[in-house]
Amino acid sequence: MNVSDATRLKRAVRKFTPEPLPEEVILAILNAGRRAQSSKNAQPWHFIAITDKAVLKALSECGEWAGHLAGAALGVALLSEEPEGKFQRMFDLGQAAAHGS
Repeated sequence: MNVSDATRLKRAVRKFTPEPLPEEVILAILNAGRRAQSSKNAQPWHFIAITDKAVLKALSECGEWAGHLAGAALGVALLSEEPEGKFQRMFDLGQAAAHGS
């Protein structure tokens, strides 16, 4: 698949099957995010893979657009140690989120 097709065909899934993801799939998702570009290769991120249904349900109630997490097999929290307001770090986290999705 070429880049144009991949971009055009990308979907944001909001409904999920109840089956858990195999560990190798979770690791592949996390590895894709880890390999994202970052400013000066700083990789200012930490990933937390969340598979606990109770935690995903609680997270689904944290924001207006988070409701789909309640039915997900996996949620990934992206964290940075940099203080809020650092545009470059937020950009880098966005890159990691895009690569892992």
